[in-house]
Amino acid sequence: MLISKTNADLRLEEFFISLMEMIEKTSKTSEDSILLAGAMVSMAKVLYFQELGPTEGQEILDKGIFDFVEILKPTIH
Repeated sequence: MLISKTNADLRLEEFFISLMEMIEKTSKTSEDSILLAGAMVSMAKVLYFQELGPTEGQEILDKGIFDFVEILKPTIH
């Protein structure tokens, strides 16, 4: 059974690949990668609250930010 990707799936995949490429190009050490990951998590929190509001933003953080695809798919129109 083939599962077709939605436009949101494709965009999310593009963003993920772009971020991974940025990490590979800019991180010279493991510490750089960890610091960059921390900055990305912090930025995600800021964007959740800014774009979704405090209640929905907190709900997403409470669910865990490691399952981005399943959490974000319903919010992307």
